[in-house]
Amino acid sequence: MRTLFENEIQLIKARLDRCLIAYQELYDELLDHYISALEQAPEEDFLQKKEELDDAFSWSVIKRMEKDLQNMAWKEFTKAALSSFQIWKLGWTKLVTLLLVSTVAFFAFKFVGPEYFYTMALAGIGLTLMAILYFHREEFRFSFSINPWKHRPKKVLQTTVTLSFVFVFNLINLFAQLIPLLLESSPYQQFTPIVFLILGSLLIAMTLTIYQSINLKTLKLIKP
Repeated sequence: MRTLFENEIQLIKARLDRCLIAYQELYDELLDHYISALEQAPEEDFLQKKEELDDAFSWSVIKRMEKDLQNMAWKEFTKAALSSFQIWKLGWTKLVTLLLVSTVAFFAFKFVGPEYFYTMALAGIGLTLMAILYFHREEFRFSFSINPWKHRPKKVLQTTVTLSFVFVFNLINLFAQLIPLLLESSPYQQFTPIVFLILGSLLIAMTLTIYQSINLKTLKLIKP
């Protein structure tokens, strides 16, 4: 067993960079695997062994590994999210927060109307997502360049959870804009308040899910 030279490590990193690996965890795992395997090979066999590793971890294999890692992260988050709504396991702080949000939502819908209720829910989830993006602005420095030297792998939980919620947030808001227009001047116009109630409740549920299952500053799961 030997210690790799710096130029050999840079060759490994250059190859991994060209693969545009999405997640930091996978990048680190592959880098460690390459180094461990190549340290077992004689110096004169370095290039041949590296080519074998490159073939073993082809583009398609890496993309499949990314998908598996993403699925695992989503399953972990789903488990934490479901556990976060087991009220008997919540601490007093979260119980009070849940009660307060429910009370405000009730009065908002009853006294100021469904549209203000929806707007309040929209502001809540919007501020939560903005907080995540602010605390992790360095990690979420997106680039559309295909230059591997400008590509930065991101942590799988941050990427999976945040982008999923941003997608759902935009989708719900799109429904809130389109459905009332479709119902306007139709026999079903009276269902517009119910639409805002349902969509607003979904946004509030999303906000509480994030708040109760994720640490916004570290974006690590809060274990039940």
